[in-house]
Amino acid sequence: MSQGHLLHTVGPINSGAAVGGAGVATANANTPVRVMGRLRGIYIKYNDAPPAATCDITIATVGGNGAPPSQALLSIANAATDGWFYPAVQLHTTAGAAIAGEYGPLLVDDHVNVKIDQVNAGDNIDVWLVLE
Repeated sequence: MSQGHLLHTVGPINSGAAVGGAGVATANANTPVRVMGRLRGIYIKYNDAPPAATCDITIATVGGNGAPPSQALLSIANAATDGWFYPAVQLHTTAGAAIAGEYGPLLVDDHVNVKIDQVNAGDNIDVWLVLE
């Protein structure tokens, strides 16, 4: 991080308690305010006891209403271990060609949705976004 860049944290964003049968329950929630900045990291904390064999998470911008189209920030399949994640996007030339091995932070300017799938009733997660 270069001098002068300030980090800020958004969260916890809770998915809400999952509703449905064992292994097929789901929940999702949006941030109440628009989130803006360069995404530097995401922390996920699992609550209750989501089944590691089936718990899927999708964290994405919502899109629409003047915001850029929706984009996935992080997708995790079949996991239930708390931890830090550092998603990045591949960089491109001005002609649109991917630059091999070059990655940068995702840019966020929208409400963010946190969704869990294939869990048990009552399961939920907390998510923190670290932005610059």
